[in-house]
Amino acid sequence: MLFIAVSLAGLLLLTLSLRLRLRLGLIDYNRWFLDSYAVLASSDAAMAGMRDAHAPNPYDVLNRPNSYSDWWLVLGRLGLTREDNFLVGGGWVLAFLAAVFLTLRPRTWGEAVWLALLTASPPVMLGVIRANNDLAVFAVLAAVVLALRTFAIWRLALALAAISLATGLKFYPAAAAAVFLLIPQPRRMLAAVGCAIVVVGGVLVSVFDQLERGAFAVGQQLHVMGGRIWPDNLGMAEQPGAAFALGLFGMAAVALAWRGWTSGLAAPEEELESRVAMVLAGSVLAACFLGTINHAYRWVFALWLAPWLWRKRGEQGAAMTAVWLLPFVLWHDSLLCLALSGWFPNLEAGQYDRILRWWWLGTEPFTWLLMCLLGGWLGNLALTRLRDVREGIFQK
Repeated sequence: MLFIAVSLAGLLLLTLSLRLRLRLGLIDYNRWFLDSYAVLASSDAAMAGMRDAHAPNPYDVLNRPNSYSDWWLVLGRLGLTREDNFLVGGGWVLAFLAAVFLTLRPRTWGEAVWLALLTASPPVMLGVIRANNDLAVFAVLAAVVLALRTFAIWRLALALAAISLATGLKFYPAAAAAVFLLIPQPRRMLAAVGCAIVVVGGVLVSVFDQLERGAFAVGQQLHVMGGRIWPDNLGMAEQPGAAFALGLFGMAAVALAWRGWTSGLAAPEEELESRVAMVLAGSVLAACFLGTINHAYRWVFALWLAPWLWRKRGEQGAAMTAVWLLPFVLWHDSLLCLALSGWFPNLEAGQYDRILRWWWLGTEPFTWLLMCLLGGWLGNLALTRLRDVREGIFQK
């Protein structure tokens, strides 16, 4: 109850205080639920016969083109329009909060306060005030965490259905199929991974012509996340920067996994639910981080990293490091906004740009360290399962 009470109090404080939100850099363009409005505007445009998803949408308050898959158009077929934005956006927020409180259950007061610090963080609040559909995707993927308390066939089928639905809605959740690597029996694990490749791959094929919509340019600004931010500020062009990010992430993940510094996810004696949440969040965040520059509300999935990391912090230096990194990564941009608005409110645009560039150069290594640790844990899980398959199948 402490976790729920403190989290809701923090979110309510930010909801009621526009001044505090602005000081933390949380811009809402004087309109709540801006992103759910964009989804409904795209649906309204499609219902009106406008089929060019790349054209500016006159039904949207910011004239944004459609950035989402056609799966969201079902809202229009259900009779929902922009007039229902408060109902739709509010429903997504409530579903998200319900999913958070159902899947995160702290065991100590310390863990409860730490989780509340993450749940009431600026990236989460940014998703809430915009009612971004990542909140709805989070709620869908929560079914995976709740279902995979055992690996019964019907639970695996439910998890696969949830991942497939989330993939059709937002593309990147396809990476969440990595949770099937947690199945300890090699043959069942291979069967589940094979089914996931077929089913989730089929969903991706069905929306393949829409994938580019999710890679819209965000640009260099506060409250963003992505592997290209650091190389961009080091002066690299887009494609070399993307290759640099992928190479650095891959090498760091392999090195950490190979040395055994990021182990534990494959241990069958560990609590399964927290490991499922950890793999789910780590794979989704890694896909987003390496894919493009995203708005900071992508960090909502980092909440699922918390339970396993907190419980492993006393056993593993990497987990303790991640426990300290998580609140820093989620709060650091807003702390800069708070400092600038309080101490240097009248700087010129060029001065702000220089400060931000040096801020990114100084803080992105911490984000990179967290992401490389996640890659190490996922890599160690994959290597362990590969060894289990080799020993359990091919040597028999």
